[in-house]
Amino acid sequence: MTRLPGPPLWRQGLIGLRMRRDPLGELIELHRRHGPVFATGAGPLKFVWLIGPDAHRELFVGVDRFAWRDVTKPVVVVDGETALVVSDGEDHERRRRIVQPAFNIRRIDRHVPLMVEEARRTFARWVPDGEVNIYEDLRRCIRRIVIRALFGDRLSTRADELGDRLQPALDFVDRPLPQVKIDLPGTPWHRARAARRRTDELVFAEIDARRKSGVDADADDVLGWLLDASDPEGEGGQLSDQEVRDQVVSLIAAGYETTSAAVGWTIWAALANGGVWDRLREEVGDGPVDAERLRGLTYLDGVVSESLRLWPPGAVAGRKLLEPIDAAGYGIPAGAIALYSPFVTQRLPEVWPDPLSFRPERWDKNDPRYVEPVHLSYVPFGAGPRRCLGFAFALTEIKVLLAEAVRTVDLELLTTEEPRRQSIASMRPRGGVRVRVRGVREPAARATT
Repeated sequence: MTRLPGPPLWRQGLIGLRMRRDPLGELIELHRRHGPVFATGAGPLKFVWLIGPDAHRELFVGVDRFAWRDVTKPVVVVDGETALVVSDGEDHERRRRIVQPAFNIRRIDRHVPLMVEEARRTFARWVPDGEVNIYEDLRRCIRRIVIRALFGDRLSTRADELGDRLQPALDFVDRPLPQVKIDLPGTPWHRARAARRRTDELVFAEIDARRKSGVDADADDVLGWLLDASDPEGEGGQLSDQEVRDQVVSLIAAGYETTSAAVGWTIWAALANGGVWDRLREEVGDGPVDAERLRGLTYLDGVVSESLRLWPPGAVAGRKLLEPIDAAGYGIPAGAIALYSPFVTQRLPEVWPDPLSFRPERWDKNDPRYVEPVHLSYVPFGAGPRRCLGFAFALTEIKVLLAEAVRTVDLELLTTEEPRRQSIASMRPRGGVRVRVRGVREPAARATT
């Protein structure tokens, strides 16, 4: 088997320090030096990196060849032992069969009005000439959307409380690896465990209340679906209360941490690149935003796709190999931890013309400059049978918030300098995105506050 390229052992310590300071910048440099496949680290922290569509080809084929828990187990303190993201094999297949119908297009479309309502509620609070951190404000908006979509209106008034209860556990997951788990008062691990308990009190109480009051199978919220649904193949029965809790909490965590990061970058890019905001406004117009209109907004779709290309919230992901695979001509042995980076792959100059430029038109098939993306060169939500379950919900959310923003507020960036990147678990703009509100248009002024 060909020896994998990568930095020599004597440089691994320096590589590790650079990874902690700027992991994505260091990955770009390692790819430049060593090509699409390379290894870093040593011992239990040795990883094989697969960068680019050729290296990805076998990574997204089938699920029996891989295990995810060894890579995703840091999120267990938030998501729970049975969450989809940490499940493998038959357990994952059964849970996914039950959960997936809750995110079909018809059900997502039914959530669009609440997305619009929460967007307008947020923008209606803004005043002309005021300064706003739009990332932070829309992050809270997204949290309310996600919790209302998951729990219905019963917990709508406690959305911020539930998010605040969970936040210390999310903060622990966001810490650099390896995680230090010291359960003493004041330590991050102690705060994370306490956050998990406080979150579970609220979530299990709601599950119990729903069980006692009777589950409404026709309810729009995801919790109602999960409590009522059975394995469509008739083999796995229904989800236990613990499984329901884990799916719901993992959806909360992913639903607002990663989506808010994507919205922050998208708003920044639309304002920082001349003409984009105006063209969006021209396309969106003053008419109300609904699911059907949203599907026809091709330029807005291109802006969101281009933002996800340049700033994918899940900047790194991976899995453990249960059997050998071939990656760009290199044999990767069973037992290896294989990681890939949408952030690096989606900026490769050999795959993407003018890769660092923000060009929404590159996604318009009617534009003469359109080039069909190379298969597996665009993977912001992963690909294959383990593709992110909530990707369509997240895309809809991002598009609704962007459409409502351009039609209801006039904004100016306080700085056009690109924010620094923070975290790779949910890559977000460090410090947020600060804007000056030049004006609030009529749709937001009429919103219910």
